[in-house]
Amino acid sequence: MATVMASGNADMELAAVELVDPRPDSNVAMIGCGPGVGVVAGARRAPNGIVIGLDPSAVMVERTRTRCRRERVEHLTRVERAAAESLPLPDRSQDAVVSVNNIQLWSDRSIGLDECVRVLAPGGVLVVLLHTWAMPDDVPYAEWVAELRTDLSARDVQVEPPQTQRFRSGPAMVLIGRSAR
Repeated sequence: MATVMASGNADMELAAVELVDPRPDSNVAMIGCGPGVGVVAGARRAPNGIVIGLDPSAVMVERTRTRCRRERVEHLTRVERAAAESLPLPDRSQDAVVSVNNIQLWSDRSIGLDECVRVLAPGGVLVVLLHTWAMPDDVPYAEWVAELRTDLSARDVQVEPPQTQRFRSGPAMVLIGRSAR
């Protein structure tokens, strides 16, 4: 499973890190980090910051830790078992929060978004990527994206118009927001 996730999401994880464009001292939270491809990429871009990999799966947490050790970036990372709805991070501590292919799996999207916004530093960036084929079946794509934009705007996140980008594993919604708080 971890191999499938690493290969299936790798290009999206790398794209998310590029969209964040972290400074060398950035603190970045990767929600649902899976096997850690994005965590390693972020750590390489922010060698004076810290990249925090968070995943509700103990297996994925261990895979991420192993990847970070193998890639020699463990001193630039912290990896913990946590869900989006309960981020173990201080308020306004993250320059960026990233979610790749997992927002649709959150048990409560509203609480997860509250948590993302809570930990974002003023002017911090939120990047959400999600395969269009992974959207919930009961809500049309355009409606789901509009709802997400509305939810974020209500939380003082200035959201750019969403884009659809093609990745190796298929088309995905790319949504970028910036905390106005």
